[in-house]
Amino acid sequence: MYHKYIFVFLISLFSIGTYSQAKKKLSRTESFWGLHFDRHSQLTDKHLGASLTEGMVDSLLTMGRPDYIQVDSKGHPGVSSYPTKIGQQVESYEKDPLALIRKVTEKKGVSLYVHHSGVMDMNYVRIHPEEGRRLPDGSPDGQNTSLWRNYADKLLIPQVKELAIRYGIDGVWIDGESWAVYPDYHPLAVKDFKAQTGLAVPLTKDDDHYKEFLEFNRRKFLSYIKHYTNEIHKAAPSFEVCSNWAFSAMMPEPVPEDIGLDFLSGDYDPDNSLNTANWNARCLSGQGLPYDLMAWSFVRPNIPKTALQINQEAASVISLGGGCQVYFRQNEDMSFQPASFGIIKDIADFMLPRREFCKDISIIPQVGLFYSTEGWKESVDDIYRPFGVDDIRGIMDALLDGQQSVEVLMTHHLKEKMSSYPLIVVPEWEKMEDDMVASLKEYVRNGGRLLVIGSSSTRRFEDLLGVSRKKEPVRISLPIGYDERFVVVEGTYREVTCGADTKEMARFYETNDFRYPSGVVATVRKYGKGSIGGIYVDLGKTYLSNTSPVIRDLLADMIAELQPDMMVEVKGSHKVNLVTTSKDNKLLIQLINTSGDHANVKVKGIDEIPVLQDLKITVAMKKKPAYVKVQPEGNELDFSYESGRVNFILPRLEIHSIIEID
Repeated sequence: MYHKYIFVFLISLFSIGTYSQAKKKLSRTESFWGLHFDRHSQLTDKHLGASLTEGMVDSLLTMGRPDYIQVDSKGHPGVSSYPTKIGQQVESYEKDPLALIRKVTEKKGVSLYVHHSGVMDMNYVRIHPEEGRRLPDGSPDGQNTSLWRNYADKLLIPQVKELAIRYGIDGVWIDGESWAVYPDYHPLAVKDFKAQTGLAVPLTKDDDHYKEFLEFNRRKFLSYIKHYTNEIHKAAPSFEVCSNWAFSAMMPEPVPEDIGLDFLSGDYDPDNSLNTANWNARCLSGQGLPYDLMAWSFVRPNIPKTALQINQEAASVISLGGGCQVYFRQNEDMSFQPASFGIIKDIADFMLPRREFCKDISIIPQVGLFYSTEGWKESVDDIYRPFGVDDIRGIMDALLDGQQSVEVLMTHHLKEKMSSYPLIVVPEWEKMEDDMVASLKEYVRNGGRLLVIGSSSTRRFEDLLGVSRKKEPVRISLPIGYDERFVVVEGTYREVTCGADTKEMARFYETNDFRYPSGVVATVRKYGKGSIGGIYVDLGKTYLSNTSPVIRDLLADMIAELQPDMMVEVKGSHKVNLVTTSKDNKLLIQLINTSGDHANVKVKGIDEIPVLQDLKITVAMKKKPAYVKVQPEGNELDFSYESGRVNFILPRLEIHSIIEID
């Protein structure tokens, strides 16, 4: 099927003198679509550059039309894939692969970034064991550098300066960073902790002051980033720096103004990628820096995805205003793999027409899902890792499946813009910031709609919910009965008694039989100028592992009962994700078809996504619009305007469509 693409590749291979005139290179802020390649070279790799040609690079850029590419410079083994004058390089080179790639990208006007491993550098700690991070027993972990030693000054900063100045590289995507930081028991770290706190160093998560020790390590990581970005920018002011996964779902903290990072990014899980992209894009989108997410072009162990499934997961990122890059592998000699060029072209054909309708968009506030920084810190026993968020991820998935336009709001986001959201959802946090609880209560008094979920979270809002504790929380495995259907929930439940003006929405049952009701599951109540709903059992993990329409519909109906003033309503399928956005005073309704087997770990390649048909859409607008169009095709739709709402039918939703209304 790739014969036509191979033909293009062969023609360009022998046409080195026919480069098109270079376009203007784009910064990461200006970029939308990119390609990533890495190798993680080994000490024993030989003949690098042997089969890499200028024609090969030209073909890649001609077919993919990226704003930028990222190629390997040093992976986690700590071995550079270019002939560095500073660090450890591979055994031998036929030619300098990085210089060749830079030459072609410069001619084509394509920005060039490098993939460069940071904290994780196995070769460096092999050569300098005293520079490595230590385990609780004092032994080296054998992989990661210690933030209390000199790795940044001795190797990371000098090598990145070399890449910026000697090669003219435009920026660096530093891998092996936040997720490679573990509690460090290096003697200097232990001494520093004792000096700062006066506390004994905890060795396990069960020891006193372990949370303080984690926070101590987090502060050191921030100072490490700030140090290397400052030093790199002194030498190369326009050079752009990213620390992979910094200030993401794994690091739900505000971005310090002086941290020095130019953009944010992360490579999300190659399995169940649509859902992981949904989560990670929503956590990055509010952080105030340009961001993109990286899709893997393959699933484990090394099975290529189709362009179709990559396009579907990419849609979930670009619909939120993020950029997209796709990861393909480089060969041992740093050459690219022409067999992938056809897939790259097909992805570019999908991505590029959407730039106008996804780049530089603004999300219109609808549902805000509260990601408590304090709650996250309470739930994790590590520095930065993708743990402790199953509850909130499950609730997000259920809300998206109910066609809600959802943003994830970290604590600092919610503080800034709480009042702009028609509805806020508080998921299952064991702990929350006291001032945020007080602010959320005030939000309801002033007319906001609040849905609080979970045995612990609802306890903080009993006065507004109009319920009283009947029993202490217990672990249960019982069916919820709702809308003539049942779903068994396993989680922590806190049974309550309802006050006179509190409306019961759902109950548990002793078995799948409506004749045997048990405790109250969900309630709603008007309070002040607003309203509040409570669900007294933890639902997130159940939905994440055992997705059920009963949970989805219970949440949707509770939201309807709370009566927030939502802008868009979609009917006809639950396999639609919705994002309400705008640009240049035009409403852009982003619709993503989520059909398919993307969540099935046994399905590796997807070559068919069922088309959704005849979706009924209604949109609240103050006046009748001039037109309703489907983008990027530009087809106009017939519509009616009645009682302040625009009504129309979308005939087909293949993967991603944007409804433009002006």
